[in-house]
Amino acid sequence: MFDNFKIGNYVVGDSLIHRLSPVLKILSVIIMVISLFFINSYDDIIILGVYLLLVLVYSDIDIRVYLKNIYSTRIFLIFILVIDLIFTPFLDRIIIDLFKLIYIVMYTSVLTYTTGTTEITYGIERILRVFNKYIPSNDIAMVITLTLRYIPTLLSEYNRIILSQRLRGVDFKDKNIKVRIKNVVSVLTPMFILSIKKAITSADVMDLRLYNYGKSRTNYRYNKWKMRDSFILVLNVLILVIVIFY
Repeated sequence: MFDNFKIGNYVVGDSLIHRLSPVLKILSVIIMVISLFFINSYDDIIILGVYLLLVLVYSDIDIRVYLKNIYSTRIFLIFILVIDLIFTPFLDRIIIDLFKLIYIVMYTSVLTYTTGTTEITYGIERILRVFNKYIPSNDIAMVITLTLRYIPTLLSEYNRIILSQRLRGVDFKDKNIKVRIKNVVSVLTPMFILSIKKAITSADVMDLRLYNYGKSRTNYRYNKWKMRDSFILVLNVLILVIVIFY
């Protein structure tokens, strides 16, 4: 199920999207996700789709990489489809909901593919700096970054555990529901134990490196906000306004 799911992996590159400020890219994802909640017509889908297509082209990453992520979320797409078919008799509403989920996956993929984890941490810290008196912005940024870092690691371990269980004769496609649930538990249990072990290891490493919780950290490199960042931010806000009021 998760063989081709690569959210959390950074793809090294020098494209226009790679060179944008991480603060802008995080703000853009937030604005675009907010826009998705106001989609109520095919015109909105086309507007957001055209913008997304331009972002994918200028990221210089093979489009098939993004399509693999969509394919990997097919279970969630089917689940949303079934729920909508049960509670929503309108075909237009069902199609719009599916596009919302696909767009969320795509926009998130662009952020993680074109922005390193340290850059994401930097961007989150800069955005949350205005709330520094009320919330531990540095720690929140670190927690989000560590979560993104663990996604590809845990998915890799998931695939390894599945393979080892199959070699032992476990059939994950057994028609007996009880057997299938038991087989899934046999995968989730070691995954849970592995997550705890990795979290403890990370905590020990951070202690050895004298990581100070709640303290402001310096950055090796500061990302300067440029004119192109301002232009794209204005474009994102304009798209949001169009989707809400058009």
